[in-house]
Amino acid sequence: MAQTQTAAGTRGVPLDVASNDYPFFGALTSGRHQAYGLDLRWHYVDPPNKLFRQVLKSPRYDVTELSLSSYTMMREQGWRAYKAFPIFPSRRFRHSALFVRKGSRLVSGEQLKGKRVGVPDFHMTAAVWIRGILQEDFGVKPEDIRWFTGRVERVKLPPAIADRVEYVGEEARLFDWLLEKKLDAVIYAHLTKPPVPDVRCLFPDAVQREKDYFRKHGVIPIMHLMAIREKHLERGLGIARKVERVLRKEKESFFKRLELVSSAGVLPWFSEYVDETAGVLGPDPWPHGIEANRKGLEKFLDYSMAQGLISRRPDLRELFIDV
Repeated sequence: MAQTQTAAGTRGVPLDVASNDYPFFGALTSGRHQAYGLDLRWHYVDPPNKLFRQVLKSPRYDVTELSLSSYTMMREQGWRAYKAFPIFPSRRFRHSALFVRKGSRLVSGEQLKGKRVGVPDFHMTAAVWIRGILQEDFGVKPEDIRWFTGRVERVKLPPAIADRVEYVGEEARLFDWLLEKKLDAVIYAHLTKPPVPDVRCLFPDAVQREKDYFRKHGVIPIMHLMAIREKHLERGLGIARKVERVLRKEKESFFKRLELVSSAGVLPWFSEYVDETAGVLGPDPWPHGIEANRKGLEKFLDYSMAQGLISRRPDLRELFIDV
């Protein structure tokens, strides 16, 4: 790829990068960032579902954020527009992503057996994790639940799954249906608080449940990954390694700033919170690399295969660049 002349007079390989806004992307999110011979031009796309649909339709960015579930399903189907880095900008525990009506008698996962549950996309990564958690820790299989979706799936579902998923017709209707008692629970991936009145989290003790999940399984559920167009890998891993270096450096800078804010006493009790969280998760819950993320990735693939979204368990090096 041709190089461009940057404002500082240096030359860099131009790369368009698209993602949501993450604090550990640091200088990248200023819109233009030159480092290690790269000229990175960042594009903020929100919500993530919009970006994922854009990229699956057409590879318009050189480096992009992607859904882990969409990516693994598409790779199995032969999609080769992008290949993923073992870099995961979005990780979230998911017990707090299940919502029920206030006044509902539902307070735990095993009570969802035989119930009606709405979810934006059946195949979305958060839903894969939640179904896996329900089966592994609460004994509720995916087929024990009636599933309703609010969006057309980004990736076509296998027929055996599609035949037992009912389409509501609009994502916003999921909470309407919940309040109208047409649904018993709703999965919503991007919320930590109820989005409408008269709704609460299924688990009254969701935070403690999530800490217990980490202590038991040793993983923070991975949601999204970063990927690079495969055309940039045709001459080797040089560009990919530089992109990884930029993202790693910015992440390290973020944790240094976090340490500074914590030690400076800018916010009361913030340092106690940071210390408590690090005591549970370790000093860097967002490591790069295949081996550092193997346990979480293999658990996700086990869940996805058990749910019929993929037919075989790929080797991680089939999915990820080893940088």
